[in-house]
Amino acid sequence: MQMTKEESDRIRIVKWIAIVMVVFLHIYTTEVNFADGKNAAALPEWLLLLETGASQVISRCGVPTFFLFSAVLLFRADHSYGEVIRKKAKTLLVPYLIWNSFWIAVFAVLQSLSFTAPYFSGSNTPILQCSVKEWFELYGIGQEYPQCYPLWFMRDLMAVVLLFPLIKTVAKRYPNTLLCLGMALSILPFSFWGKAALAWFLIGAAVVQKKGTLMIFDHYSVALIGTVYFVCAAAALFLEYPIIRNISVLVGIVFWLRLSKEIYDREKLRQIFLRLSESVFMIYVLHEMTLSSVRKLCFRLLPAKPLFWLLEYLLIPIGVMAGCILAGNIFKKVLPGWYRIATGER
Repeated sequence: MQMTKEESDRIRIVKWIAIVMVVFLHIYTTEVNFADGKNAAALPEWLLLLETGASQVISRCGVPTFFLFSAVLLFRADHSYGEVIRKKAKTLLVPYLIWNSFWIAVFAVLQSLSFTAPYFSGSNTPILQCSVKEWFELYGIGQEYPQCYPLWFMRDLMAVVLLFPLIKTVAKRYPNTLLCLGMALSILPFSFWGKAALAWFLIGAAVVQKKGTLMIFDHYSVALIGTVYFVCAAAALFLEYPIIRNISVLVGIVFWLRLSKEIYDREKLRQIFLRLSESVFMIYVLHEMTLSSVRKLCFRLLPAKPLFWLLEYLLIPIGVMAGCILAGNIFKKVLPGWYRIATGER
């Protein structure tokens, strides 16, 4: 089934919302690692509740949304396995190696300078002192996260793509079973390597095979879905059970997909979101390391007061996203060829 222009635009709209959620997910912290130890922030209860609700409940929808879209777009395209591998090598593997290497180089330099070393050394082995095993770990081989933390998403996505023929075959014969399995994996509170990628890939494959659309909930009012989501999110925030938080993520993705209809139907708002969506990849690869570095500076330089903590939480992500957009635009204009390679020709 061919994707309509509306569905394509709405996916881009939700991608922008999702990357904002990812940034706010990563700004959340109650302590920061420095070379000389950890600095902790004793947040007042109201601020802790605000940050936990925004970053640990609402923003948890961000990464699963990207996994779901990746699966739907892949299975809708109906490429051969060889075509999929070639395409993903260009769009995932090459950018993964480029950006992780970039951040390894940045940290190696900053760890070598006396005035920046305290902010970039943390508790890990300095990069230039890493063993061979630790160098593999910097690229996410043998440990949970690579040096550029958010790139675990691309690594896990590459791994699950290798299962494309198997998932496609099962989806053709047992789409309902695959859908139920994917939802169970996404909700049940146990973990294994690559669980999130696998769960949402199974859901995406089943949706495509059942000839469904991500916009299936459009006939429900946004107020109704929003109310259900509010109740689920509130339960996830106050009860703090993993299974409830996972259900909240599932309902949240439905809500953001439904909300995209309201945005899409408003021409000026739609164009704003579509324009912003062009910067999603650059924000993804640049935001986390920048975010953590700025947060460290604020921890050391600004007063340890609730008002300053609140302003840091709200303004640092906005400033970092704006900086990522600017850096991406400059990169694209100055080195367009390298930009295409580094972004996987997105």
